Amino acid sequence: MRTSVFLFHLFELTAAISASIYWLKTKDKSIRPFVWYLWVIVCVETTALYPYLYDFTDNSIIKAIANSRIRRNSWLYNIYNPIAVLLIGKFLIANTKDLISHKVITLLSRSYVFFCIGYFIITNSFFKHGLPYDFIVSTFVIFTMVMLYLRELMRSDRILSFYKTPVFYVTTALLLWYICLTPLFIFDSHFLEINPEFNAFRRTFLDTSNIILYSWYTFAFLYPLRFKKKLAQK
Repeated sequence: MRTSVFLFHLFELTAAISASIYWLKTKDKSIRPFVWYLWVIVCVETTALYPYLYDFTDNSIIKAIANSRIRRNSWLYNIYNPIAVLLIGKFLIANTKDLISHKVITLLSRSYVFFCIGYFIITNSFFKHGLPYDFIVSTFVIFTMVMLYLRELMRSDRILSFYKTPVFYVTTALLLWYICLTPLFIFDSHFLEINPEFNAFRRTFLDTSNIILYSWYTFAFLYPLRFKKKLAQK
């Protein structure tokens, strides 16, 4: 296992713990869906490490998995992706008040889920590979949902205190991460197999982006706590 893989999972766990600390201290229900989202990531990413065991153990269970339909861990991400979009949608609904935004976010998130389910039922490829162009589709969905939140934020008095809650930091980081990584996944099919240099660049860029993302999540939940403490002291 690469050291960067372990480091990456450590940052994920730190972000999830930080979000949990914020929620436990504030009891802010609007944050709860994103806390679930972060813990889902930790569980899925940890479970998805099982292919690393194939070359390091003779355990009969591991051997059985290695020779089964779930040899590849892509099926885990086929479950994770729609769940992630649903939780992000719930998080943004909890932090918006406009009914039209709620309807659009609900429509987008549910349409994505139904599309995923329909695709895998029709193609019978759930255990074989992920959804084609999944990152592009999910980027469009996340981008639209986040922009609805930012639009409402800009039009409300909450813009004056945006820095006191994790929501603005989280949504901005989420939006930038998807936008920056989408071109990388678009070029995957063209260069991943024939260009080792692109493969190395892709791995480095992806690892760096993930570390920055989860570091920012950690900051997003720990930094606003100082304002909560100040309010509690008054």
